[in-house]
Amino acid sequence: MKISIIHNTFRFNPLIRESVILNLKALQEANIDYQYIVFNDNGDVKIEDEVKDLDIEYFYSDYNFGQKMCSGGWVGAIPLIKGDLIHNTGQDDVFTSFFYKNIVNTFKRTNCDLVYCNGLKVLENMVTTGEPMGPLFSLDYSDPRSHFNHWFGVTNKKITRTNNFIPAPGTVYKTSLHDEIGKPDLDNFRGVADFEYWARVLFYKKQVQYINTPCWFYRMSQYTTTLEVIDGKINEKDLASYYLNILKEKYQKLLDNE
Repeated sequence: MKISIIHNTFRFNPLIRESVILNLKALQEANIDYQYIVFNDNGDVKIEDEVKDLDIEYFYSDYNFGQKMCSGGWVGAIPLIKGDLIHNTGQDDVFTSFFYKNIVNTFKRTNCDLVYCNGLKVLENMVTTGEPMGPLFSLDYSDPRSHFNHWFGVTNKKITRTNNFIPAPGTVYKTSLHDEIGKPDLDNFRGVADFEYWARVLFYKKQVQYINTPCWFYRMSQYTTTLEVIDGKINEKDLASYYLNILKEKYQKLLDNE
């Protein structure tokens, strides 16, 4: 079982090289088959100099798939994917050998469609804040639709709420999901596309497993891969609400048609 890592980049970031080196080391220590893609989403050309000597596939896109609002490599790198599993991650997050080994073993043991793993928030120097990315208790996803209903507050087939709280960098899923439920929709959902894909997985009752032990690091960096702009204004909070409303409308229509 081979895993393809999509390491998204856009702006130059002095932490990118360190993250790639640490992640490659983790993959080698996990002793699993992997493909490591550093995808530059039509961003800073200096990024290539940071990674070109490493054991990775570097790709510079002439088109900005993320529209400066999300990790465009998630879609842009799809033609490059060679693995059975996809791990789409940010430019400076760090993963451990335990993360990769646990993830792959979980797929082999359960034949599930998606696995996500808890992580820890850390500072730029990798000092932990002690704050986990997800719950430290087990979650049972044996009934995926019940989790969808909980997330969306579904009552009498009506959606009453939505959110954007999935720790996406800790998610790995089967490449075959692209054929079964479609590819990520960056065009319509931009910065909440990761949450929308999660919602799609649950709505269509795909099998999910959760690893509650934190074994990757979400770096609280001053750098970011995105610059969210709408109507000439930068406002991440308003944008999230805007796209979450579109998401809510999509799934309400699907519920209405059941």
